[in-house]
Amino acid sequence: MILCNDRGEIIFSACRALYSCREALEAELCACMEGLSLAIQRSELPIELELDAQVAMSMIICEGTNRSVYAALVKEIRHLLSLRRTCITLVSRSQNKASDSLATFGRGQGRTMTWLGSGPPETLVISHDDCNPVTFE
Repeated sequence: MILCNDRGEIIFSACRALYSCREALEAELCACMEGLSLAIQRSELPIELELDAQVAMSMIICEGTNRSVYAALVKEIRHLLSLRRTCITLVSRSQNKASDSLATFGRGQGRTMTWLGSGPPETLVISHDDCNPVTFE
């Protein structure tokens, strides 16, 4: 997960290995929940959440009751979204290369790592293209 400010500068980035993860959808939802939680703790600004997983986004924005095995994760994400002004956007994987690079790094390292104002070198290079300035109206 990568938290950027409204100027596209990295505030915080983190990755961790999930040892009991069923599938990619669960990993996406876990990253979303943890990223939102960290964003709420580290910034007072509105949050723009960018997801490249359409199924995860659909589960989050659907107004009905979620009865999937991920219902608790989805409920927690919805609660976190209610705490702050938030915009959710579906982006293509090609627009989310920094997060993908960070996830690959996390799987390869097999441990939790965090960076304040930074990230792994290969992710930093990519993040300049991904973390773009945002204007909330």
